[in-house]
This record gives sequence, C-alpha cells and structure tokens, in this order.
Amino acid sequence: MRKLLLLVSFTAVLLVLAACGGEEENAAGSEEGEGVRTVEVAVSSSSRPLSYVGDDGELTGYEVELLRAVDEKLEDYEFNIEGASDSAGEIGLDTGQYDLLAQGLILSEEREESYLIPDESNGPSLMKIFATGDQEGEIESLDDLPGKNVVPVTPTGGVYNLLNSYNEEHPDNQIEFETSDGGIPTSDRLQEVNDGVYDAFVNPSNLGQQEIIEEADLDIHVTEPVEINPTYFLIHDSEENAELRDKVSEALAELKEEGVVSELSNEFYGEDILQYEE
Repeated sequence: MRKLLLLVSFTAVLLVLAACGGEEENAAGSEEGEGVRTVEVAVSSSSRPLSYVGDDGELTGYEVELLRAVDEKLEDYEFNIEGASDSAGEIGLDTGQYDLLAQGLILSEEREESYLIPDESNGPSLMKIFATGDQEGEIESLDDLPGKNVVPVTPTGGVYNLLNSYNEEHPDNQIEFETSDGGIPTSDRLQEVNDGVYDAFVNPSNLGQQEIIEEADLDIHVTEPVEINPTYFLIHDSEENAELRDKVSEALAELKEEGVVSELSNEFYGEDILQYEE
C-alpha cells in the first residue's frame, strides 16, 4: 500500500512539472510572437521575371525575392506573400485586404494621393516600345507613334501618364490611344502586336517580354528605353502602416547598399538595373 501511495505521489509530481513546463513554453512562445505583425502582401503570379510561380510551385521573381530580403530585415513584421491578379491586388490594397502591393508599379498622381509610398524605390523600370517586326527603323521613339495603332493602356498607370505628358508637350504631334481596364496578359498583347492587330505596345520592360517573344517566336521589334522610371511598393494608407512604409524604405536602401538588389537584378533580368537609377 505504501509503495502504491509513493507511486501515485511521484506521478502527480511529474504531471505538475510537465504542466509547469508546458506553461513556460507557451509563455515563451507568446512572448516571442508578441509584437510581430503579419503584413499581407499581394504580388502578380504570372509576371515573369518580376513575380511568378516557379517550377516548385512557389512564388519567386525579382520583387518576390526582394520582398523576402526586406522581410528578413524587419524583425517586427512577417510578410505573408500571395499571388493575385493585377485588378484583385489593386482592389485588395484599396480595401485593406492587402497591406502592400508589388507589381512593378510606377508612380502616378492618383497613386501618390491614395497610398503610402516608401521614399526608396525598388528599382527602375525601363519603358520600351514593342512594335511589329516590319516597323524596325520606323518606330524607335514616342515621336514615331502618331498615326500608329497603339495598344490600349490602363487609365491609372505610368504608360497613360507618359503618353498624356507627351501629347501635352507635342500639341502638333499627338499620339492617339484608348484606355482599357487592364487584366489582359502581356503575352496576349505581344501576340496582338505580332498579328498586326496593333502597331505598337508601350510597356515597362520588366515583365518578361523578351522571354515571351523568344518562346513564342514572335516577330517583335523592341526599341531602346524611351523613358526610365523608378518603381515602388504601394502600401495601404492607414495609421499603423506609416511605420511600415518607413521601415520598408530603410530596408530597401540598405539592400541597395549591400549589393543585394543588384544581385537579384542580375539573377532575374540578366543585368543590373540599378545602373539606370539616378
């Protein structure tokens, strides 16, 4: 009987110690996770090499890997990066579903009024003209686009601003173009140019056009950059995101200084795009 009582007592002590240990672990876990805020991030999942789904089924690309590098520097934040269509990403940023949007985005007046913008860019975007192959030498700059059938542009994007600015500065040499709501893949637009539906497609060159042209064997003439613009991560405008904007900007500046941005650029674009950044 005495042995039985000792065994019951010993077991009870073990249970108490185990419970205490579990509580300590839970407390430590809570303390570790405490203060770390999850940031919901939307990227395109089909804009190779900017952001896309790799062969392993995971998101990758220049902006995705840059975001991961930024995340590593921000101890108080954890990025949850999701793939989303362009329109879904923009709507989600407006509604607060996403805190941060990355789509190789050029600033516009509307975007500057609507979102929080880090001071530091995530790299320059090279604006080029993609024209039908038989127009090499005929279409080399914006000056050559009046009278041409230009692919419609989204009314809030950098291309829209570029063409409008050109028209304001050249009242006697106007570029005619229509607007669309977007959502049409870059590959489809290039195919339309190849097929002669349109003469020219003005587009940032960081969306994998060259790879599309080569894989589909398209007869497309690509001009030299007609404009160089910095691109930015856009952040949902809220009080709690103001600090996030500043932290992201600081991290981007450090990553440029450390050479990480140049390494990612060479890996995904085949050249260091920072050479074009003023």
